Amino acid sequence: MWLPFRVLWSAWSLAWLGIITLPLCLVVLVAWLAGVSDHGLQWAPRLWASLLMAGIGCRVSASGLENLEPGATYVFAGNHSSALDIPALQTVLPSNFRWVAKQELFRIPVFGQALKAVGDIPLDRSAGRQALQSLIEASRRVERDASVVIFPEGTRSDDGELLPFKSGSFLLAIKSGRPVVPFWLQGAHQALVNDSLLLDPGPIQVICGQPIVVEGLSNGDRDQLSELVRQRILELRPGAGAPAPVDTADKPA
Repeated sequence: MWLPFRVLWSAWSLAWLGIITLPLCLVVLVAWLAGVSDHGLQWAPRLWASLLMAGIGCRVSASGLENLEPGATYVFAGNHSSALDIPALQTVLPSNFRWVAKQELFRIPVFGQALKAVGDIPLDRSAGRQALQSLIEASRRVERDASVVIFPEGTRSDDGELLPFKSGSFLLAIKSGRPVVPFWLQGAHQALVNDSLLLDPGPIQVICGQPIVVEGLSNGDRDQLSELVRQRILELRPGAGAPAPVDTADKPA
């Protein structure tokens, strides 16, 4: 896209983000104060993401959703290289899921309170004990009634390549006993590079793999699980020569 037009389009995209975010956050907070549960508010994040991606010209599609059992809960784990990753996933993944998000987001006035209202879970990355408590809380949510999305890299990649994983994040899956669904986000990094405000809108694809069974694993298996999930994520990358889908779910040996 021609640079001057990219600048104008990026300015519009930021304005559009503000136009849709504040009103939706206020509606969520009013509904929450009126007693609506986080389950009853899941329409709001999906509507926000759908409006945002449509308004900035990024069409989101998904493949591999047929691997998921309707009504089941999972731990989704994948690559993270763009601020567009979250709205892209929010647009296409099954609606009943929550985010484990950095605590700083929950300190933003109105927006942070709205995150709490819809059931998202803050993670204090600077405090090991508090981070563990956040993962335990998330595992309980998965056991009970909701899927959770995690980015095992712990931060966004600057070049779009997969960073080393923080294996501690897989304690969530092990404690919950729910399968891990690997995914690869293609196109988000090309549309909006990490730490950039210049948007280059284009198609974004979410590619989901076969669920990886974790039932029977212990905390000591988290490094092995982390490596397996990383391998599965890389296999989903277009051009990586991913193996054909199998009928049974994978499980660490």
